[in-house]
Amino acid sequence: MIATKKLARVLTDETEGGYRLTFECVDGEIFRILASEDQVNDLIDELDELVGDDTDEKPELTEEEEHVSEEQPS
Repeated sequence: MIATKKLARVLTDETEGGYRLTFECVDGEIFRILASEDQVNDLIDELDELVGDDTDEKPELTEEEEHVSEEQPS
C-alpha cells in the first residue's frame, strides 16, 4: 500500500488537449498528471463540494425579519 503524501504545492499548465497538474509533496516527490478539461471541471466540482462553505449563502429573510431589521435604531 502506498503511503499518503502531504501536499506542498500544486502547479497547473494548459497543454494541448487539456491540462498538466503538478503536485509537489513536502518530501520533494513530484507527480505530474495530464487531465482533460472535463476531468478538471469534475475536480473543481469535487473540491467545491468538499470545501464549500454554506455560511456564505445568506438565507432569505421572512417579511417579519425584513421589517424588524429596517426599524433598528441608529
